[in-house]
Amino acid sequence: MNGRGDNKNEILVVDDSATILATAKKMLQEEFIVHIAKDGGEAWNVISENENIKVVFSDLQMPVMNGMQLLLKIRESDETRISSLPVIMVTGQSDSPAGKRAVFDIGATDFIGKPFDAMDLLSRARSNSSPHRRESDHLDRSQQVFVTPSGFQNMGREALVSSQESKEKFSVVQIEISNIEEIKKEIDSKSVRQIIVSLVKRISSMLRDKDIATRIGENRFAILLYADANNTKLAVERLCECLKKLVFEVGGKALKKELAYGYSSVDCYDKKVTFVDLCKQADLALKEAKNMRLGNQIAAYSEPGKTEPQKDVNEDADLWSDMTHIVDGDFHLVNASHEDALVKCMEAYIEHVRKKLMS
Repeated sequence: MNGRGDNKNEILVVDDSATILATAKKMLQEEFIVHIAKDGGEAWNVISENENIKVVFSDLQMPVMNGMQLLLKIRESDETRISSLPVIMVTGQSDSPAGKRAVFDIGATDFIGKPFDAMDLLSRARSNSSPHRRESDHLDRSQQVFVTPSGFQNMGREALVSSQESKEKFSVVQIEISNIEEIKKEIDSKSVRQIIVSLVKRISSMLRDKDIATRIGENRFAILLYADANNTKLAVERLCECLKKLVFEVGGKALKKELAYGYSSVDCYDKKVTFVDLCKQADLALKEAKNMRLGNQIAAYSEPGKTEPQKDVNEDADLWSDMTHIVDGDFHLVNASHEDALVKCMEAYIEHVRKKLMS
């Protein structure tokens, strides 16, 4: 007798083909409770409402919401139950290699090609719905590596104190998609998000367990990398080469993306340098790199202590930290004495945006 009383795991199959849905259901229903959806929008409703879904099989090409958009929505969910769901993408001969790579970088668990047979489908359903599958296997690597901007600041300050005691060196790296405005002219906002998520996945996969990263703004990433200046340069060059290999297509044509990076390494013997100083130095190095405009080979390095002159370094540092609290939505953590300065900064930014929209 079939039903929930059999303690069967529940599977969701998503495809706009009634034939594919019927075939997959027939192959799986002896061992699983099978739910079906004809597009990503329908599938998202099932996933949101049914906490028992263990595995999702999704076609790539569908109307309303395609497989890539569904996968992106799943991986960006605030609910760990949803964001960690195994998602197996069902691909056809018409799906391009670049499209498959992009889906993998967003966080596809596995792929299965059409036409599939019962053994292929069952083996993937069994392995990904197993109760013995470790919780860490469900977690996206990016969820372990990427932290909030304020979390990045807090962990960076701790790393600096620790390094001054242990003499372990680390660097702060900033990487930016320098031609983001050009990219936006060619693709829609959802596609831009897919590119960003793909870059997050790729960065996460290349960092070591101790390293951490965060997003600062739409198209910029900051990384705390445990390496000295020379090894940081080598590591970041390798990382950027890997990021450049991510291919995104628009109308069959590869989308050009330019990367710029800057970094600053800590001097373990300098007790006066702060983590905010290091972040500012990396930011200055990035600006120098962008000015060089050397295509995808942009690089710059700023020595510790060579930040731009500031009237009040401590006040600027606190203001910078307050900005990260605002970005995170932790308004209660903002220093009340800095509110006037923060409002002036935001008013200046709003005016900048207004002029840009009017031009």
